Amino acid sequence: MSAVSFKSHTTAIKRMADEPTARQDWARRLPRCAADPLASAFLAGIEARGLSDNTLIAYGRAVEELVEFAGPLGSLHLNVDLIHRFLAFLRSPRPRQHGVLASSLAPATVRQRLVGFRAYADYLVDAGLLDRNPVARGSIRRAWQGQIIGLRRGLVPLPRQMPRLPNDEEWARLIDALRQRPARDRLMFMLAYDGALRRSELVTLRLDDFDFSTQLVTIRPEHAKNGYGRTVLYSPATGTALAAYLAERRRLHIGDPHLFLSASARNRSKRVGGFTWGLLAAALASEAGVPGFSTHTLRHLRLTDLARAGLDITEIAQFAGHRNLDSTRLYIHLSGRDIARAFQRAAPRLANRFVAL
Repeated sequence: MSAVSFKSHTTAIKRMADEPTARQDWARRLPRCAADPLASAFLAGIEARGLSDNTLIAYGRAVEELVEFAGPLGSLHLNVDLIHRFLAFLRSPRPRQHGVLASSLAPATVRQRLVGFRAYADYLVDAGLLDRNPVARGSIRRAWQGQIIGLRRGLVPLPRQMPRLPNDEEWARLIDALRQRPARDRLMFMLAYDGALRRSELVTLRLDDFDFSTQLVTIRPEHAKNGYGRTVLYSPATGTALAAYLAERRRLHIGDPHLFLSASARNRSKRVGGFTWGLLAAALASEAGVPGFSTHTLRHLRLTDLARAGLDITEIAQFAGHRNLDSTRLYIHLSGRDIARAFQRAAPRLANRFVAL
């Protein structure tokens, strides 16, 4: 494959990279991308498409490491050999401060970098700078019943790990720990469960997202992981917690429309970020002695509870904001609903195996 040539595109690329954007923060966090014309144009394109901040930074980190590994992007031959060498680079420990070797990246992180690399190659194809994307994609084909009938492994296959859900005793301990927390913390926990909210969806909630009369919350598409907005509901108990917190929030409110505001002296009245929610979840897990509990556990638990309650897979997918039913099938599996029904049908035959004893 020929080297990526972009001389004829230099003017357009520089213009895209120099245009003011709403999120120039990536230029500070990704200095190699900011200094490379192709990388800057790629990230400017992501901004123009309105993808989330998290997506922009994730893709940017992949390209940042690609520049670190191979140098300026304009002279690269994007082919299978480069991909394999880049994967080996990502998997190898690299020196950090004081010459100490850091641990190698986790497989999930390596795969995330590869996704960013693939997106960059797609950009080159769309810009007419590359004939075809050389980054292989994994794929799964399913029958309408959900069985896998075709499988192509990706470059970085990952074992599918089942989320760990708290049992009834662990849930009771979490509630005991939560009871000692301020009204804001209790409400964050309750809304995260009720709405099966992702971290970014929870901390970006605004007051005008709530329909208090019907106990519904609108998740804005710009804050959803895949750009799919949706409407979720919250329980009467959460409504009571919401009313209690709003009474406290009035003392903090200085015009910020976001629901969750900081009460600390340093960041008083500023919006709470995902990092704070992560610290709260970690503190609750430690106090309650619940291993593996995180901000995403409540989403897993809510969707599994919906499956246990008998909701159809498409209804669960709509509530969760899933684009692909494969993501939703995980919660059907976790609920044990299908296997329980199968055992009920087979119960007489299974029981007869030991009649002779």
